[in-house]
Amino acid sequence: MHYRLQVSRDTLHNKHGLGENMKIYMTGPDGDLILQKGRSIVVEFEHGQTLELAGSQSPLPPEIPDGFELWGGRIPTETSRDVVTSRLNITPVAANGITVSPYNEATSRAAITVLSVADDDGNLTPLTTSTAVLELANGKTVEVMEDYGQKGLLIWGGREPNPDLAFEEIKSRTERLGLYPIAANVVHIFAYKLASD
Repeated sequence: MHYRLQVSRDTLHNKHGLGENMKIYMTGPDGDLILQKGRSIVVEFEHGQTLELAGSQSPLPPEIPDGFELWGGRIPTETSRDVVTSRLNITPVAANGITVSPYNEATSRAAITVLSVADDDGNLTPLTTSTAVLELANGKTVEVMEDYGQKGLLIWGGREPNPDLAFEEIKSRTERLGLYPIAANVVHIFAYKLASD
């Protein structure tokens, strides 16, 4: 059986604003999506390390779909000093899910203390929930939350599978995840469907 990656013209990497069209939503208590003002999500862990998720900043080959960059540490800026970075631990949990944490030799536990939205100046506003949805420039979504076993940030292609929904609805809101390594501490993540899906 052969599969092919289904990439349409509107799925291809946004050549204009490199990530400026990514939207960040907080999930409300009844599952509503609430738009947040900000350019990235910062994930802080109990051992002091961080991850940052932001629209793609690096020029990518044209065949790589729109997505976001996940950084081990904070994204360096022109004014940042003493930026601490870390390699990434990435563990697949399903075709549409991965767990990511900053590399830490001392422990495999990676409990999240807070998810925050960073504005253009890097100021952080904590989210009141532990789940966020990123809408990419091509309209696809990924959902991020703390891993159930406190092993890092759980990232779902589309939305988190919900056993209370009908199978067809779960299938329609599920996307696979693709990864494109950029550096030891940066990976481009994108959602996609196979033509056979």
